[in-house]
Amino acid sequence: ASARAKARATPGSLWAVLGVVLFLFNGVRRVVPEALQPFSRGLGPWGWVAYALSGVFFAYVEGYRGFQQRFSPMVVRRALLLDRQPVMHQVLGPAFAMAFFHAQRRRKVTSYVLIFGIFLIVALVKRLPYPYRAILDAGVCIGLSWGMGATAWIYVQALRTGQAPDIDPCLPAEP
Repeated sequence: ASARAKARATPGSLWAVLGVVLFLFNGVRRVVPEALQPFSRGLGPWGWVAYALSGVFFAYVEGYRGFQQRFSPMVVRRALLLDRQPVMHQVLGPAFAMAFFHAQRRRKVTSYVLIFGIFLIVALVKRLPYPYRAILDAGVCIGLSWGMGATAWIYVQALRTGQAPDIDPCLPAEP
């Protein structure tokens, strides 16, 4: 096992993490109104069951497994490496942290496929009628909110302990 990297706050790492959290917040902000509609329009008993199950499903799959276990540690690890990167990488800190550039080919492809897949799913879900869209959007709100919290928490913990997350930052090989 390799020695864990040291973590310290820099303007670049703070910008990268804050930018990612704000990106996720924007997603939550956009779906909250639809997700809250059942509280004013109502749902039948099975609708409420589906609403709750959507929340549990997205909390586990998107929030815990996707964000807390994978994406957020990578974002924080990469953000904490920004002080050693060129100024342009620091300016584009959130995109760097999400591995949209200056990453191993496989990681870049994964990042782009995920983001375009999310955009496609969002476009399809927007076409769903009530209550189906509201039920799915409620789960998405929970998953994205978990992601915001996990990213911020992992960053704060790294700064508090002085240790970056022990995860591959997927940087490209040096020539």
